[in-house]
Amino acid sequence: MARQMTEVRILVVTDDPSAPRELLNMLGENSGVRTLFADTGNAVSRTFETDQVDILMVQIDAGDLGLFETCSRLAREQDEPVPLLAIIKADDAKAAVAAAGVGVEGCVFATNSRQIKRLTQFLVHSVRARRDSQLAMRRLEEIESRYTLLLDSSSESIAYIHEGLHIYANRAYLELFGFESFEDLEGLSMLDLLSAGSDGPDLKKVLKALARDEIPEEDMVLKAHRQDGTDFTAMVDFSPARYGGEYCAQMLVREQVTQTDPALAEELEKLKTRDMLTGLLNRHAFLERLRSETNAREDKTGLSILLVSLDKHDELQAKLGLGATDALIRQSADLFREACGEDCVMARLSDHSFGILGDTTTREQAEAIAARIVDFCSGKIIEVRDTSLTISASVGLAVAGSELDDPDGLLSQADSALHEALHAGGNAYVRYRPRVSVDADEDNAAWAERLRHALDYDEFRLVTSPITSMDDDNFLINEVETRLRAEDSDEVLMPGVYLPAASHLGMASKLDTDMVRRLANAIAEKPAASDQLWLIPLCLDTICDEEALHGLKTMLQSDKIKPSSVIWGVREPEVRDKLRRVQSFIEIFKPMGTRFGLCDVGPEADVEPLLNNLEMDFLRMAPEMIQNLSGNDDLRKKLSDLVQQADQHQVRVIAPKVEHTGDLATLWQFGITLVQGDFVREEASV
Repeated sequence: MARQMTEVRILVVTDDPSAPRELLNMLGENSGVRTLFADTGNAVSRTFETDQVDILMVQIDAGDLGLFETCSRLAREQDEPVPLLAIIKADDAKAAVAAAGVGVEGCVFATNSRQIKRLTQFLVHSVRARRDSQLAMRRLEEIESRYTLLLDSSSESIAYIHEGLHIYANRAYLELFGFESFEDLEGLSMLDLLSAGSDGPDLKKVLKALARDEIPEEDMVLKAHRQDGTDFTAMVDFSPARYGGEYCAQMLVREQVTQTDPALAEELEKLKTRDMLTGLLNRHAFLERLRSETNAREDKTGLSILLVSLDKHDELQAKLGLGATDALIRQSADLFREACGEDCVMARLSDHSFGILGDTTTREQAEAIAARIVDFCSGKIIEVRDTSLTISASVGLAVAGSELDDPDGLLSQADSALHEALHAGGNAYVRYRPRVSVDADEDNAAWAERLRHALDYDEFRLVTSPITSMDDDNFLINEVETRLRAEDSDEVLMPGVYLPAASHLGMASKLDTDMVRRLANAIAEKPAASDQLWLIPLCLDTICDEEALHGLKTMLQSDKIKPSSVIWGVREPEVRDKLRRVQSFIEIFKPMGTRFGLCDVGPEADVEPLLNNLEMDFLRMAPEMIQNLSGNDDLRKKLSDLVQQADQHQVRVIAPKVEHTGDLATLWQFGITLVQGDFVREEASV
């Protein structure tokens, strides 16, 4: 939901009562501007006393500069100086000098309406930007105040270090080291309280690294020194932070307890893993559970994370006031826990967002949990400090596919989905889907994510492009390809878009195997299709992948697809320098009764060596071989030679993308009878 535009009030000082209305018409009714009118010094003073004035626009009259001087003085006397725009007549040099003397924000001729509009809009934008900045600063101060309050009440011993010196320490830290107040600690170096043994880290180097904003990755075991002279062993953890607007390092100090008291150990573990405000897991513990669950699952498919937040949380907080924020967060936690059940793994991950680790194995199960949470919270009324709030919630859902390289990445996906749900108006759940676009300039990681998602969630569609014979009505070959179409999108990606990326990422063989598997399933549903011929082009990566070839051979041996109905296609541009690999491929499948086709043969291809060394049954030309044949003698000569070479090796030639009746006659003259294209027979889904 778009934020409401901040109203800006402009006081127009002139002797023309219609000027404010004309200014408003000039700026537009939707400009978010309100105009006020004054024509005397007293009227200007009263307006400043009774109304908020954001911009002052004054028409200067050289005969009465006292009014202008009054306006400029009042504008400068406000708590926040009001920008002043002077309007002068074209021939009034005295008025221009007066405007320059007080330093107005703008000065323009009264006849130049375009310039008046431009300068006014500039000042309006400046006022709004200043207000937004002030609001952001106030919110930042509130957040820092709340964060400091949380730090002060935390049971963890926390201090902030800047340039090696303590600039903040909470009550737990002061008590741990035996200080009465921060004044006793302020200005002391970290080295005054901590030291390392001979085999420990060099703390001087650590301080120099912290000064360069380089945070140590590992916890440190150090000796800590109390004020009373006693020492203890401490585990020290550093993380980046801000305090008082300055970047610094947060230092978390935990005393290593050697006692074996189970109750104490349990309490320490609770403090380490629980959020003190809600009793839920904290972010660190939630991520550990996620990693543990990921490692325990042999099949990661279906593992899900749900991120939940109340809609319009800032508005709810504004109604309650800052002091009730913690109560609102506790109420939210109770509500979400009730919605998803007491047995769920749930954590508070940030200020007001909560994470749920879904014990699911399918996408449908995860979506059912998300829908249940949204329905449960929709229109719910909660009581926070005697204030009734009607609430709703949004859920961001991320579901793991067959490969989950980074468990933390699943949490990032859920966070992205939650932001999308909130931005769309809330009271809904959004499942993360990788964006797929032909125009997007994507890196390898983005393509890998999309292709895996498409494989996991059945986003590839199998289509066939028929190849027919001009002299045999019963002859038919179905060339098989896939199209990538993401859910909830009308955009379709052709193989020429995603196959190069798949090949570069080493995923082409997976896509080919998936295509053949889909074909086998489609044939099983239509037994009559088992006797048809299927031209299945394979990528070079598949031909060179022993595991992929074993899978294809197993499918043929299991009679899911009859070997005699299969024509394996290899692409001439890919295999022209890989004849030995193609020969090995043919040797595997030839004894099973499959046939072979050389595909995408272009005008510059030298097919003679290929046909001499590879046992091919079909040759499918590239589309450019048959384009503009009537007007290109050189292309006709190449086509004639190609057909002659194919005839010598008893290889049948296929002409693709035939678009006109005249093309059929031309192809017939060259002895080409196998044709393909929408004009002959349209592409169809399997």
